Amino acid sequence: MRVRGSQTLVLSPQGDEIVAFNFLSKSVFCCTPNTLHLLQSLDDWRDVDEAIELLQDGSAVAKQQQINEMIQATAIVAENSDQAAAESEFLKSWDWGIPAALMHFSLKDCAFLSIEEVEELQQEKAAKTPSPKLYELNDTYNDIHQLPNALIDNDLLQLMARRRTVRASLPHALTLQELSDCLFAGMGITGQTRNCVCDLPLSMTPSGGARNPFEAYVYVKSVDGLEPGFYHYSALEHSLGRLPTNQTPKPSELLAGQDWADDKPCVIFLAAMLERTMWKYLDPNAYRGVLIEAGHIGQNIMLSATKHGLSACPTAAFCHSLLHSCLGLTSTTQCAMYSLTLGRPGEDKTNRIFQ
Repeated sequence: MRVRGSQTLVLSPQGDEIVAFNFLSKSVFCCTPNTLHLLQSLDDWRDVDEAIELLQDGSAVAKQQQINEMIQATAIVAENSDQAAAESEFLKSWDWGIPAALMHFSLKDCAFLSIEEVEELQQEKAAKTPSPKLYELNDTYNDIHQLPNALIDNDLLQLMARRRTVRASLPHALTLQELSDCLFAGMGITGQTRNCVCDLPLSMTPSGGARNPFEAYVYVKSVDGLEPGFYHYSALEHSLGRLPTNQTPKPSELLAGQDWADDKPCVIFLAAMLERTMWKYLDPNAYRGVLIEAGHIGQNIMLSATKHGLSACPTAAFCHSLLHSCLGLTSTTQCAMYSLTLGRPGEDKTNRIFQ
């Protein structure tokens, strides 16, 4: 067996220790001087016996144990292992550098607090530190101009003003037309243009460089005319294709334990195909543009839902591994970024109406 130092480590001094973080595996461990020496020496594949010899202290048995522990912690990787394959794909496909990668991969499969736990933390914090102001007034300026009422005789703005996130849901199915309109509002392709190298889709929302990095998937529980299951939305064809998976998790299992989602008739997932944007833009700032684009798409979906008397509840809290398995997303540069449940709003006895 051959081993190599992991290529996806970030080191940070913390007190008297050097702490290492592998952002692909999300493993954290402390580095001794012996560990650092080994990592510096294993910049390429070496037989495990050579790696053992590079360790400066301990018996042969202790050194072998240390190598095994370092493989377990993904400080070093074994050739032909799953971790080695993941690193190889990352090095081959990721063009946006370590800072963007650190954020992107570190946020996958995170643990989330329940609503009750979050509220308890807020109450504890409010008792010690008041919340910052959530808007600013113009009362400090001398020259103030009152603008005309924006809602009078403006159907679009009146629709936008009605949008609310209501997590409580009535047990009613969606119609196919309602789902169709929401998908088209967010993702529909309405034309094309061309640049110096290829044709580019024009969609319902702005897209950086018209690179169109998002695909939409729908987890159907109760939509008239559709069997329950996972579907891919083709924005160009305006059609749904059922995925072959037999997995049927609860929506809450996909959405980090948010059990309010289990009453919703369907969930729309927006998955980024980062390679589309990465192909044109090598600047890591493009990653931020992709995240912003998800917001554009989500807002259109929410407004279309509002027009139909529905509530679209957005969330970015995922159990990525399970969701990606259900959607068949296997590439390093493909990742679920955003989701919206759809349903008819019910009475929320907790009085939790989210903006």
